[in-house]
Amino acid sequence: MRPRFLVVAALACALAVPTAGHASKTTRIWPLGDSITVGSSWPSAVPGGYRTELDEILRNDNYPHLLVGTSTANPSPTLQADGQTSHDGHGGFRIDQVLRDLDTAAHGKRDDGGRWLTGLRGRHAITPDIALIHLGTNDILQDWDTHRFPTRTGRADLTSPWQRSRFVDDMTARLAQLIARIHALRPKCRMVVATVVPIAGQPFTTVTSVYAAAVRHLVLQLRAERYPVILADLYAAFTINAAPGSPVTPGLLTRDGVHPTAAGYAVIGRTFALAVTSSQESRSY
Repeated sequence: MRPRFLVVAALACALAVPTAGHASKTTRIWPLGDSITVGSSWPSAVPGGYRTELDEILRNDNYPHLLVGTSTANPSPTLQADGQTSHDGHGGFRIDQVLRDLDTAAHGKRDDGGRWLTGLRGRHAITPDIALIHLGTNDILQDWDTHRFPTRTGRADLTSPWQRSRFVDDMTARLAQLIARIHALRPKCRMVVATVVPIAGQPFTTVTSVYAAAVRHLVLQLRAERYPVILADLYAAFTINAAPGSPVTPGLLTRDGVHPTAAGYAVIGRTFALAVTSSQESRSY
């Protein structure tokens, strides 16, 4: 029998609306990531980003839920009306920065004080039932790694197969550390781990493809180790109908090649909604 998380990836192209497996109580959902979680786009943000579509699908499906997080940036009228404006999307953030903010003090001005899962004076700790994780885009764009490569800058030459492979391995290891830390701090939290939205333009197109494969493999490993994780294959959802030689289905990325259009955010919202209900229906990891 095929694991349900593979079904989520396979159904990404169909983008089916969930119709079963309603939660018996309000499920606290934590959107966690970078500017794509915020809803950034070009030339202006898409109000609510994918969170608007996610909220509408779950509400229409009578799935009790509450979006949680430390930020309320870039809401939409729908999210405001539903009281669903919270999230932890932080523009420009890498995996290591999000990892640090889980339980340590802020390292900048855009992370709402840090200690998201341990709490700050005057602010309660976040206690999610499900975390939606989309991270790695800025690691790639910034060519950021703790490993120093044999180049003039010390950064990876992403056109080099072996350096690219080492870079992606390191990035995937950081994602694994993040997942493990969330699990240690919130053992009952289920995690929907996304492959990142593709980035147009070389060498980033190739790196996001390699990273997507690595994330799929990581989820397989973590499930074998009984971690409560499920895959949301956003990369597949954005590339399934791409024309030959094109990195993405037409109309889903803006001209900056990084941020989704409104249609792209709708794809993310539908894919995450399917993953949320799938993780609810299948609790044996």
